[in-house]
Amino acid sequence: MQFNDNLDPEDWQQIAAYLAEFTAEEIQELAQSIDSSVWQPVPDSVKQLLADESVPLDHSDLEQVVADYRAHIRPYRNGNTHPRFFGWVQGTGTIPALLADIAISTMNSNSGGRDHGAIYVERQVMNWCKQIFGFPVEAGGLMTSGTSASTHLGLQVAIFRKLGIEQKYKGFFNVCKPLRCYTSVEGHSSIIKAIQISGIGSDNLVVIDTDSKHRILIPQLEQRIEEDLANGYTPFMVIGNAGTVNTGSFDDFAAIRQICDRYDCWMHVDGAFGAWLKIAEEKYAGLTRGMELTDSLAFDFHKLMYVQYDCGGLLVNDGAFQQQVFSIRPNYLAPHGQALAGGEPWFCDYGMELSRSFRALKVWFTFKAYGLNKLGQAVTENCRLAKKLAQLIKQSTYFKLAKKPVSNIVTFKMQNKLNGHKLGPQRNDELCEQLVTRLQLSGEAVFSLTRQGKYRVIRASITNHRTRDDDIEFVVDRLEQLATELLQ
Repeated sequence: MQFNDNLDPEDWQQIAAYLAEFTAEEIQELAQSIDSSVWQPVPDSVKQLLADESVPLDHSDLEQVVADYRAHIRPYRNGNTHPRFFGWVQGTGTIPALLADIAISTMNSNSGGRDHGAIYVERQVMNWCKQIFGFPVEAGGLMTSGTSASTHLGLQVAIFRKLGIEQKYKGFFNVCKPLRCYTSVEGHSSIIKAIQISGIGSDNLVVIDTDSKHRILIPQLEQRIEEDLANGYTPFMVIGNAGTVNTGSFDDFAAIRQICDRYDCWMHVDGAFGAWLKIAEEKYAGLTRGMELTDSLAFDFHKLMYVQYDCGGLLVNDGAFQQQVFSIRPNYLAPHGQALAGGEPWFCDYGMELSRSFRALKVWFTFKAYGLNKLGQAVTENCRLAKKLAQLIKQSTYFKLAKKPVSNIVTFKMQNKLNGHKLGPQRNDELCEQLVTRLQLSGEAVFSLTRQGKYRVIRASITNHRTRDDDIEFVVDRLEQLATELLQ
């Protein structure tokens, strides 16, 4: 199938039929992949092929391009669509959002601004999020690529809230003693990156210990702020966690709010996946209590809302100030009247990007097709399955829980004593790595590794709407079998 010199198809009906056929096969492949290997490594021959091929100068038949994709790219999935992918907090994708992705590509809307349908859909989606998370109507909100980007944007608003909006023009160097930001040892690495690239420097990210429930230690937080004030630093922001990446734990948001009010600090919550426990059963939704008190909230739709990548969000309590921070409108972007250049306010005035994908349509399709109740049931089910995994690990001959799970994250290690012999940290670490590697290479399951205290532990993230009880039972059985083999 060829394209004309204007890059469009000669026959639109032919391409429509071909696209329908292509999409049908991709969905069939997805359905089949759910029962096949979770992951397989990319062969060296394929890596070499992709590395060595020169930039195409002449056109190829579309069928050949698709054939190359199916032979050299499609078989080597990331694995997160599979029900036994527990490695990292990665969502699965859904059919409604797949339809939205097709529509997004077909419409090719720039959601930076102007007056067109995509703008009003994004406003509607962010208004829904305000309702869900308890933010006021006047709050600011926009879609982002994910929580890493959302955290960076929230950080920028916090800086100018502390230093004054005029520093947007003057810069904040030498305005005051170094700014100080605070988070717990459970904070995500994206916080470090945001602090570094904002010019604050990660040396000024103060890391606070956690209590027995893995929540930021409020007395230590207050003590460090007092010490920094005494030493001439400028505390400006505290970042709480709604679902930490290592343990799935939740900070005491009401207590953080009190500290932020006392010391004039911005409160931000990293709710990448944990924010969505808000719509789960009460025993899980209760973990998010107080989250609505935050000044800004970062969250993802591509995790526990199961939407295709990439799709995140940010809410800022003071939407007017958020707009002041990011708004810059040269003459060629000036709004005028009721034509296409209208549609105020523009989303580019609430974040960094002028060119923005129509991400909101994926969320709109997902929320409309499933409804919040069904999505909440899926989140609850993921947490229930995590609890089941933890219960099976507790009954295991070879394994023990590293931390008691509170949401959808489970961590475990080898028993301290096996076959009558004490198992030290080094041997534990070796065995955990071997187990995870064998399961990945066999394509049976994907776990990841992290470190808790002096031990390397196996980490399972149950963030998949396709995971069932038999998947959990299968992986525990295989872990037991592999441990038996390794310890012979």
